[in-house]
Amino acid sequence: MKNILSVLLFSALLTSCEDFLSLEPLGQLNSDNYMNTEENAVTVVNAMYDLLGQSEGKAPDGRWLDHHYEFFMGSMITDDSEKGSKPSDGGGLIELLNWSISPNTTLCNAFWIHGFWGISRANYVLNGLKDSSIDEDLKNRMLGEAYFMRGYWYFYLLRHYGGVPLIEEPLQPSMYGKLERASLHETLEQAIKDFKNAIDLLPEKSEYSNVDLGRVTRGAARGFLARTLSYQLGVDSECKSTWQDVYNQTEKIISSGEYRLVNNFAKLFEEENKNTEESIFEIQCLEGTSYDAPTSLGTAYFYFQANRVENPGANSGYGFNNPTENLAQAFDPSDPRLSCTIYGIGYNEGILYGKKMKYDRLQQSTNYFNRKAALMEKPLISKSSNRNVLIMRLAEIYLTHAEACYYLNKEDEARTYLNLVRERARKSTLCKGFNEGDPNGYPEPVNTPNLPDITASGEDLLHAIWNERRLELAMENLRGWDLIRTGRFLDVASKVKDLDREGNTGEDEPRYPNYKENCLRHCIQGKNGIYIPVLPIPVSEVDSWGLEQNPY
Repeated sequence: MKNILSVLLFSALLTSCEDFLSLEPLGQLNSDNYMNTEENAVTVVNAMYDLLGQSEGKAPDGRWLDHHYEFFMGSMITDDSEKGSKPSDGGGLIELLNWSISPNTTLCNAFWIHGFWGISRANYVLNGLKDSSIDEDLKNRMLGEAYFMRGYWYFYLLRHYGGVPLIEEPLQPSMYGKLERASLHETLEQAIKDFKNAIDLLPEKSEYSNVDLGRVTRGAARGFLARTLSYQLGVDSECKSTWQDVYNQTEKIISSGEYRLVNNFAKLFEEENKNTEESIFEIQCLEGTSYDAPTSLGTAYFYFQANRVENPGANSGYGFNNPTENLAQAFDPSDPRLSCTIYGIGYNEGILYGKKMKYDRLQQSTNYFNRKAALMEKPLISKSSNRNVLIMRLAEIYLTHAEACYYLNKEDEARTYLNLVRERARKSTLCKGFNEGDPNGYPEPVNTPNLPDITASGEDLLHAIWNERRLELAMENLRGWDLIRTGRFLDVASKVKDLDREGNTGEDEPRYPNYKENCLRHCIQGKNGIYIPVLPIPVSEVDSWGLEQNPY
């Protein structure tokens, strides 16, 4: 059964957030009017959220779905991180970093299926609510949630593949083989349209009751619209949007009063601090009793990135996504955010949550692990952590706003929001458990952080904003997309992963010879000749639907 068809046909297999794939299709429960009760409608809407935290597990047709984290292309192919784990582990990631991926590479299949799986669930909700007789206010909110989710998954797909088929209603078997692939511009416009529809229908964060905390909000829709527009402005040669459009969205988020920076940067990334005042959107997770999708309630996100060596009182895992020395050196040593971004060999004596940890450099690509993905304890179910995954926060909006201000010749305003981020950083503590013997403490920095306000103007100001995005949002899976949209990806990544590593041996970070040349074979061209690396489309989709294949 081919992927798009199987995913979209199996969208009817929804039940609840706790068990979102039933054993019987909803068609046997009279799916034509299934969403005519509030209970059923909420159940189906909840099922859209389940896909956000899923990694490996069963796909809709029962086949195994490999890992498909956004940090593969958001961080790992960039100057920020390396594959990690044992050199031989993660074959698909090795192919990605060597740029030898093919339509048969497992992760290409996983991203494709997962994206269309999400779209299918959103379409099922939109179609089912169309004639539903439930309360109008609740109905509109849930329509907003579905529009957001569809926009989210189209943005996810276009960043990995470029243009994809656009599907706005549940796909019928009669459509098999008749879908056409949209252009990158058309796919971006679809995501933008969906986020705009979501903005019109969703409530603000404060308008939700506590029981609904974590549902998407108007602020989240505005934030993703701003993120999508920023990407479009960099890559889309047919783009009619402007930086004023980005500014309008970020300004409305800021002026809404719904969000504020957490006083201490170090507290953003701890397990106990879910849904803070800075959080605009995060994946909600619960510790469950099952390891893999579709029945897991938690996430393997943190297990996938944890130290491979077992240490008492610490999480361990597969060891992937290791921060690079280049990223570590990008920080001023006094910047408290560095302690919240890396841990491991050669930094702070390897201390994590108050204990000196053991490491095996032969099972790492670099000396470091991702501190923003560290857990104090290993979950009972290792691949089902209950820690939320933070996807968007106010600091990103401030920096996006600053960039929009720069392009609109509002340099004073750009510096204001850039420096608000830096001010918070220099007033923050070191990470939780930085000192040995004090696992719960947030110690003050020994030296005053060297993070003065930025006074630059012109192009220097723009580069300062870009640099601050790298430091503030490091290992949060945005670096790759920032480098691509600003036309810097090939030169920056190839310098760090290839040219700077000539002669590396032994425990040095791995070198990828001819990184730029190999990557170019997997690129499409966008605005002003910009090169956009993309994954090959799975061969079954190309053959079955007659889709144009990406270069490889």
